Amino acid sequence: MRRSVPRPAAILVLPIVAAALVACGGPADEAPSGTVEDAPTAASGTLRNPASGAMCGGQDVQVSRDDFEIVLDGACGNVVVTASRGAINVDHATSIRVEGDHVTVLNRHVGDVVVTGSDNTLNLTEAGNVQIGGDRNTVLARNVASVEFEGAGNTVNPSNTPDVHDDGQDNRVL
Repeated sequence: MRRSVPRPAAILVLPIVAAALVACGGPADEAPSGTVEDAPTAASGTLRNPASGAMCGGQDVQVSRDDFEIVLDGACGNVVVTASRGAINVDHATSIRVEGDHVTVLNRHVGDVVVTGSDNTLNLTEAGNVQIGGDRNTVLARNVASVEFEGAGNTVNPSNTPDVHDDGQDNRVL
C-alpha cells in the first residue's frame, strides 16, 4: 500500500532539502563532474576537493579549487590546501598545510600546522608545532606546542606560552 506524506510535513521538508543542497554547493561552484581530480580516490586514501559534509574516515584531504567552503566530518589525515579564497572546517586532522592565500581554517585538534601562504586566518584549539613561512597570517589557539616564524608580520595568539623560534621579521606571539 502506498502512503502519502501529509501536506504539512511536505511543506516543512522542502525548505530543509533546498537548504541542504545550497549548503553542499552545486554545479555552479564545483568543477565539472566526472573529473579525476575531484573524485575521492580510495586507492590513494585522499579526498580531492571534497564536497562540504564529506566524511574523512582517516583519509588525507587535498583542496586545490579556489573560492571554496568545506566542512569535513570525522577525523582526517593530512589536510593540504593549495587553493585560495576559501574556508575549511575540519574537527580533527593529523596535520594541516596551507599554501594558498586568504584561507580561513577552523580546527579543534591538529598535529603539525604549516602555513606558507599569506593573509590566512587559522582558529585552532589544540595544535602541535606551528610553522609560518608566509606573511600577515593570524593564528588563534588555546594551546600550541611551539611556533616557528620565517615570514613577516604574522601573529600567533595562544592561551598558553609556547616555545618560539623567529627567523622572520615583525612577528608577534601575544
